[in-house]
Amino acid sequence: MRLRKYWVLAAITWMTAIFFFTQLPYFTGQNTGKVIHKVVVTEQQSLNVTNAAPIDTNELNLLVRKTTHVIVFGILAFLLFKSLEALRFSYVLAWCLTVFYAITDEWHQSFMPGRVAAYQDVLFDSFGAALVLLFCYFIIRRKKESFRI
Repeated sequence: MRLRKYWVLAAITWMTAIFFFTQLPYFTGQNTGKVIHKVVVTEQQSLNVTNAAPIDTNELNLLVRKTTHVIVFGILAFLLFKSLEALRFSYVLAWCLTVFYAITDEWHQSFMPGRVAAYQDVLFDSFGAALVLLFCYFIIRRKKESFRI
């Protein structure tokens, strides 16, 4: 089995960062909601927007948090894919490892005060991983086809 050690190191570093961010109380839905609300209200006040439609910061908070899940675990899937690229089923392995890590991350999060584990987050993580891996597949396929011509 030929692994690419720098990509493995990058994947482990990224997983470690995810682990530590999961432990921080600052990244709870409630805290991110407060920050988003403060930014939106401050921005509206600084622009003197009095007749603007009210922005539902709860929806914005949800969008930011779920998009973060997609991006963070998409990056992890990419790093794992690059680590395993020499293997036959590198896409499947990278996706499975990412989903497994997402599950363990939610489990770990369930022990943190103020944090909640949710299977929906694992679904967003899995979607992000699949999206990035699909993108990688099409990019690599396109490169191979351009070399044939």
